Amino acid sequence: MGKLFYGTMTGNTAAVAEAIQAALADLIDEVRCIDRAKADDLRACDLLILGGSTWGDGELTDDWADFMPQLDQIDFNGKTVALFGVGDQVSYTYNFVSAMKLLYDKVKERGARVIADKISVAGFEFAHSESVVDGAFVGLVIDEMNEAELTQARIESWAQTVRQEAAVAIA
Repeated sequence: MGKLFYGTMTGNTAAVAEAIQAALADLIDEVRCIDRAKADDLRACDLLILGGSTWGDGELTDDWADFMPQLDQIDFNGKTVALFGVGDQVSYTYNFVSAMKLLYDKVKERGARVIADKISVAGFEFAHSESVVDGAFVGLVIDEMNEAELTQARIESWAQTVRQEAAVAIA
């Protein structure tokens, strides 16, 4: 089974993380804020879901920023990682979910196979996001501030992609 680790400053991301775990209960057996994790917790998993919100000019939450040096101690070769970001496309249109790309770059650098990383930007209105690579988001994107009514459907759709791609990656 896999684990989901998230960063949060207001609690919105915790609720999204719980909804993701519920949609992927067959794959994810634990959800934990990254401020209560150690590098060994991530090392022990073959399947990880990592996520959080974006702050300021595209930064990670404080808990993820504090944990980032520990990611440098983890060999992600053989690990499968899916990412999610929570953002506000109206108030932060120039940095919408940009922090997700920081996690993406780090786990890729450390050898992870990232799955569910070609998520359509359709349905979102924003000026810029670092998390758009080759025209698609590098993970699930949720805007609880402006489109909370779409959250569950977005999670369910992404969960199907994670499930399919994880089956191939872990086989």
